[in-house]
Amino acid sequence: MPCHLHAEITRLTFNTSDGDICRSQTAITLSSCTGYCTALDGLRVRPISGQTSATLNMNAIHDSNCGCCTGLGDWIQQTVDCDRAGTTTVELYKYTHCGCVECESTEVVTQDNMVSAPPLALPPMP
Repeated sequence: MPCHLHAEITRLTFNTSDGDICRSQTAITLSSCTGYCTALDGLRVRPISGQTSATLNMNAIHDSNCGCCTGLGDWIQQTVDCDRAGTTTVELYKYTHCGCVECESTEVVTQDNMVSAPPLALPPMP
């Protein structure tokens, strides 16, 4: 399935780095970006080693593109109850848009450079 926004309503449970177990007080909407993006490893051309030509001046060519599924959203605060730490507030990333960007890119993800997946609305939080 192409890159898309996935949302599910469930009770959040996670372990902290010190082994505490925390849970949301109620079921909440969790979102993620999932699916595939188009990848291409195509045309490769290079000059023959040691060959010189007055008319051919080129570097190697490699036509490739790798797409990674990622997204945009906002940080939201969520109250959780932890076995040892008690009630506390954490921040969760709520994805609102998903799409494909070039892999291993230093490019910052923006709505303008994501392709293939339109914005989708999440179900309201209970």
